[in-house]
Amino acid sequence: MAGDSGGDAENVGRGRSRFEAALTEGPAGGGRQADVETLRALAEAPIEGTGQLLYGSNAVFLIEFDASDPDLPDEPLRAVYKPTRGERPLWDFPRHTLYLRETAAYLVDAALDLGHVPPTTLRDGPLGPGSVQLFVHPAEHDPGPDDSDSLELQLRQVALLDVLVNNADRKRAHLLVTQGARVRAIDNALTFLPYPRQRTALIALGGTQIPRSAEARLRALADDAARMNALSARLARLLSSEEVDAFVHRVRELTADPVYPVLDDWDGRPFEWW
Repeated sequence: MAGDSGGDAENVGRGRSRFEAALTEGPAGGGRQADVETLRALAEAPIEGTGQLLYGSNAVFLIEFDASDPDLPDEPLRAVYKPTRGERPLWDFPRHTLYLRETAAYLVDAALDLGHVPPTTLRDGPLGPGSVQLFVHPAEHDPGPDDSDSLELQLRQVALLDVLVNNADRKRAHLLVTQGARVRAIDNALTFLPYPRQRTALIALGGTQIPRSAEARLRALADDAARMNALSARLARLLSSEEVDAFVHRVRELTADPVYPVLDDWDGRPFEWW
């Protein structure tokens, strides 16, 4: 249980071991090629300032680095930093693991080459080990009618990702539209439970076919044993063996039947407070 002090100490030690194991490959290991330099900067660039973000149930911070934003060179590089010390205990997720799950979700997105989860890696920051995710700037203008088809496909790609990582907390506020009508999926910590727990604002897609282009990405990953083994090994540094096995099973299951799962209207929809 989350309130058990002995179990908490065990989770702290296990989480630290996973953190150190994940660092052995370097910050860019498993990342998208386009994200390599950003991942390195997030992990290694000097930190110039830290401020707390006041929304959310966990302690979350905004870090500013002595580096440039990859999309806005005139802006400093910023990241959302989620230290394990700031995690609020949850009854259904082991303590001191949420920051590892944030990073694991990025690795799955990168393996599919979707580019919806902003570059995310691990860093021993001002408050200790945590995840650092590129801060993304929302678009200054609302998308136009010409963007609707692209946005629809991108949302369906995010829904595919959420099925695979078993996202238990996909709220609408976690979907940002950035410059060029690009959908970014943030806040991916409540993921990878080994039993069905998907809760999503995209529940209406249940029972519909996964787009062929997204299915092709999934099938290419599933059919490539070397890539799947490499991804599983990276996830094993962040997650339990049971969670990794469940992820692999979801990949196989969805490849065999590329249809979004039908979720219960109550259990499947996240509680949203805006």
